[in-house]
Amino acid sequence: MAVASLLLALLVGAAFAVLLVAVSDLRASGRRVTHSRETNAAADRLEELVIDLETGLRGFVIARQERFLEPWRAARAAFPEEARALERLAEEPGQKRRVQKIERGTASYVTEYSVPVVTFVRENRPASRSIRITAEGKRRIDALRLEFDRFRSVERTVLARRQRHDDTIAGRAVAGATIGLAGSIVLILVFGSYLVRAIVWPLRRASRLARQLAAGDLGTRIPESSVGEIGALERSFNSMAASLEKDRAELRRLADEQAALRRVATLVARGGPPDQLFSAVIREVGLLSGADLARMERYEVDGSVIGVAVWSRHYEQLAVGTRFTLEGASIAARVLETKGPVRVDSFAQASGPIAQEARELGIRSSVGCPIVVAGRLWGVIAASSRSDVVFPAETESQMAEFTELVATAIANAENQAELRASRARIVAASDLTRRRIERDLHDGVQQRLVSLSLGLRAATSDIPSGLGEVEEGLAQVASGLGGVLEDLREVSRGIHPAILAEGGLGPALTTLAKRSPIPVELDVRAEGRMPERVEVAAYYIVSEALTNAAKHAQASNVQVTLYVQGPMLRIAVHDNGLGGADPTRGSGLLGLKDRAEAIGGTIVLESRHEAGTSLVAELPLDDQTH
Repeated sequence: MAVASLLLALLVGAAFAVLLVAVSDLRASGRRVTHSRETNAAADRLEELVIDLETGLRGFVIARQERFLEPWRAARAAFPEEARALERLAEEPGQKRRVQKIERGTASYVTEYSVPVVTFVRENRPASRSIRITAEGKRRIDALRLEFDRFRSVERTVLARRQRHDDTIAGRAVAGATIGLAGSIVLILVFGSYLVRAIVWPLRRASRLARQLAAGDLGTRIPESSVGEIGALERSFNSMAASLEKDRAELRRLADEQAALRRVATLVARGGPPDQLFSAVIREVGLLSGADLARMERYEVDGSVIGVAVWSRHYEQLAVGTRFTLEGASIAARVLETKGPVRVDSFAQASGPIAQEARELGIRSSVGCPIVVAGRLWGVIAASSRSDVVFPAETESQMAEFTELVATAIANAENQAELRASRARIVAASDLTRRRIERDLHDGVQQRLVSLSLGLRAATSDIPSGLGEVEEGLAQVASGLGGVLEDLREVSRGIHPAILAEGGLGPALTTLAKRSPIPVELDVRAEGRMPERVEVAAYYIVSEALTNAAKHAQASNVQVTLYVQGPMLRIAVHDNGLGGADPTRGSGLLGLKDRAEAIGGTIVLESRHEAGTSLVAELPLDDQTH
């Protein structure tokens, strides 16, 4: 821009300089032309005075009247001043000499010819009209006219030359102005084109890039083809776009990481199966770290590791449950040694089964983090890559967050498993105690009461007649023993019904339905025997529900449905009573809930006012206590 502006200024200045010089020359030439014209006019006036001298003299000679001498006198009086004026106007020395010659000739004509002729006329001499005198006057006047013609010829030549010079200057000025104007237009067009190409187009590209950046397209760039400030602007825009793209990629990475952590944390909070959690964690770690393969391994007491979850970007068949010894170079061996995050840059020269598998899979490098549960090293998470590009520096910190969640989930699972096992042991011990009490009552107290009752009846039959009061008293005692025995049998059946152990859940529930004071609609769709813990839990759930319906619900009907759905036994008890049951206000339902959860089951109670009470229980048929 500076160079173009300087060129334009020089061109315009040169054009104006040419114009100024031309104008100055034209002005000077105009003055010279005007001077030439004034000189010619002065010469014409001086010649007219000479003619007046001649005509005035001839009129006086012919007419002999004094009035004809007036022009002669006037011309004679004015001639000296006009002659001096013409001499001043004559610039060239030759013209000045010619004027001086004309002046001398005129003076000679006046003094030597004209004045004597006037004298001769006034004296009326015949010589005033002689041919010689006339010819002399004509000769002198012709000589003066010839000098005037020569003077005017020279002046015309000078004037013509000056006019040609003026025309040349004018043409030069027009040419300079034309060239300057055309050059200015061309230079302005070139300058404008340069501005469009060097400034307008780059600024438009920058504006378009700004719109694309504002719209979220951070991958676009401007060609860095300009120079100067525009080039700096293009580089600044590209640097800003690259920085924004990097920041967005970092934000996306952080968002993906947080989303993955939320997904894993949700699984941990739900307390799902460990295998499902491990698979989810290893997949998230593999995707976030950009790995080709990822694996979670658990340390065993014999010094080996076993794979508990694997993930592959290309769906390789990696076995879960494979056991590896910790010989040679491996992530698991180095984590066991350092108890911290480690990296293995190459398995090319490493030995051992894990290194051999890595070479077979084409793994170039790996990174891993320990899983520490309750202060003990439980396992390791490893991510592996087939490319030569190393893992980012933040990979270990990402993996550490997942290992913390895994450790929490494992600790929770172990605690829950221990809790369920403890509950199961408590329930099993309670059931065993119930059975032992029921057996002790049946084999001990009941038998003794039966023996006492039989002995009392035998003693009553041996009483002599006449002892009616004694016999009646003994009969009452025998009747009381029978009542006590019956009550004891009821208590024994409540502690652990014998029919449940002998006939199974169906007959036991049928007995409960028959003994219920409220009509019971029983629908049992389960054949064969089930695990004892399930049958006992189901029996007490139905028994407690029927008891609550009879005591509190004021129901007129109870529906009991029992069926097997997949690996679960589903029990549904619904009454048409008052509703409004609160499981927190009594120990019965809480005890049932503990019993169900102790074997991995659930109980859901729904009891709206005036809408009856519904109890749904699900009990696993397989072993869920470990």
